[in-house]
Amino acid sequence: MNDYFIGIDLGGTRVKIGLVKDEQIISKIVVPAQSANGLAASLPFITKYINQLLKSNGLSSSDLGGVALGFPGLVDPFQKRILSTNAKYDDALAIDLESWVKEQWNVPFFLDNDARMAAVGEWKFGAGKGTDNLVVMTIGTGIGTSVIIEGKLLRGKHFQAGCLGGHFSVQYHGRQCNCGNVGCVEAYAATWSIKERIMEDVEYARSSLSSAAVIDFEALLLAADKGDALAMRMQQECLDIWATGIINLIHAYDPEVVVVGGGVMNKKEKVLPYITERVHKHAWCPWGRVAIRATELLSDAGILGAVYCLQHQV
Repeated sequence: MNDYFIGIDLGGTRVKIGLVKDEQIISKIVVPAQSANGLAASLPFITKYINQLLKSNGLSSSDLGGVALGFPGLVDPFQKRILSTNAKYDDALAIDLESWVKEQWNVPFFLDNDARMAAVGEWKFGAGKGTDNLVVMTIGTGIGTSVIIEGKLLRGKHFQAGCLGGHFSVQYHGRQCNCGNVGCVEAYAATWSIKERIMEDVEYARSSLSSAAVIDFEALLLAADKGDALAMRMQQECLDIWATGIINLIHAYDPEVVVVGGGVMNKKEKVLPYITERVHKHAWCPWGRVAIRATELLSDAGILGAVYCLQHQV
């Protein structure tokens, strides 16, 4: 029986590969990404880890029902082509991933945007269960978004609908984003941009963050907890930017639920109450209040969503 599936969540910082059976992840490998080196350089080690997952579970390619992959860029899931990238895996447009899967395992393949796959995962198995009108925002290396409207995954004619919420402008005269726009949510409150902003700040040399091995949200929130002035200010700015981005998403897509994912949800007790209060204060929702929920699946959402889409042709 071909009732095992591989789901891949190809992030800018980490690659998450899961072996899925009966809508459950039974085994998973999480490894550092090599996004700056390109997708071609990443495929050999992804292949190795998929084969390792199969072998460690006593399986072979004959047990596989398919491979599904969420990619951090614009994707045509029907042609199984990557259309556009943004400073991650920038050689991907020239790579035929379906042929790679066929050559390695000879099984069906599914490909779509990684944030869309996380949204499907939360919709079917996580914090979005019970609604067919849902927005997901994932806070990580970038800011990913996706939208379910009336039970349908929003893609749009050019496959960019719903997944560019991280590039909504919140400061029209603001910082240059790596997408080419100015003042994006991502330009202020993603992992790549918060590191830049902290290191450019006049208080950086006096901050404990100047000695941090890695400047990311984990380091930022920890330093803020310890009373570091720069960290506290940056943390507040991120909270305000995330809330503003969510308000824009609510105004654009009219969801009943917004699910917030990403590593910052490991500190959801610090992040979510403030965002919820600000959203409820400022979002124009005469019908009632949009529920703001933390992810229930964390890093598993994209894996489960991708496999679900492969199985159900979403």
